[in-house]
Amino acid sequence: MKRINLTFILLVCSSAASAQDYIDLFKFDYANTPVNKFDTTEVTTRLQEINGDLTVPIAINDNFALLTGITFENASASFNPDRKVESLTGITLKLGANIKFNSKWSGTYLILPKISSDLKKISNQDFQFGGAVLMKYSKSSNFSYKFGVYANNELFGAFIVPIFGFYYLSLSQKFEVKVLLPLTADLNYSITKSVRFGLNFRGQVRTYNVNTPVELETNRYLTKSANDVYAYCQYGMKNGLNFQLGFGRSFARSYRMYNEKVSLGIPLYYFGNNRTQLNMDFSDGWLFKATVFYRLKLGKTTANRVKNIEKPNTDSLVE
Repeated sequence: MKRINLTFILLVCSSAASAQDYIDLFKFDYANTPVNKFDTTEVTTRLQEINGDLTVPIAINDNFALLTGITFENASASFNPDRKVESLTGITLKLGANIKFNSKWSGTYLILPKISSDLKKISNQDFQFGGAVLMKYSKSSNFSYKFGVYANNELFGAFIVPIFGFYYLSLSQKFEVKVLLPLTADLNYSITKSVRFGLNFRGQVRTYNVNTPVELETNRYLTKSANDVYAYCQYGMKNGLNFQLGFGRSFARSYRMYNEKVSLGIPLYYFGNNRTQLNMDFSDGWLFKATVFYRLKLGKTTANRVKNIEKPNTDSLVE
């Protein structure tokens, strides 16, 4: 079981690296933006988001492991001044493998089938299919490069995201940097063995099928585009439970409804975008975030086994 868990962290979780002495097995977070004002009105809405991530790997040998897991996402708010609060959910199955080619190079390969909608009924429009490839080059025991691509058939059409990042851990093992742009970035510093302060960025594009029609409009979907930056304080208990409280701000955030497609989507640009927005935007806002996760400390023997499999880790492609 320890070997399986360690392989899981090396391949999927954003917290593991060759110089680290811990792994995070499960993560759950809740974010709340209490006041969001719609454009040109005095109407406001509360945005609440819940995310969970779990991965169960199957280690075949020191160089190859199968990956399985699931992520859960939920956002609830009123997405137009004249609509009631709606709940949108995404459930993604993670299936793939990690292959270590040599002491420097390794690759993670994932297929990502998903159901993404308000779940009021299930149809073909609620299903999406994506995949990701992430290569890693370990330059040293505390520094590595990562690059790859993520693709998904979003409801607006094909969406392709080139990925580039790196991992760094200082020699003192107090300062840590985890970057996987344009998806995530995290900088953190350890004050004591139990207390850590950090700064986190998270960017997302998601689409959800909206099964409830409005008048004569059909095939409606909501596109979420979010860029959240927040500072956090983290406290770890001896039993492995960790608690994180964050406060920050969303930037250039939108939850827009459409019923038309584009030719191709990439970060920050959509080709052939002649869509008409069917709802009203609400403002960016301050966000409060609470996270809990279970962290397993590694002994020297276990840590050496981790290094033999892969060093250091790749960040999660689907948070």
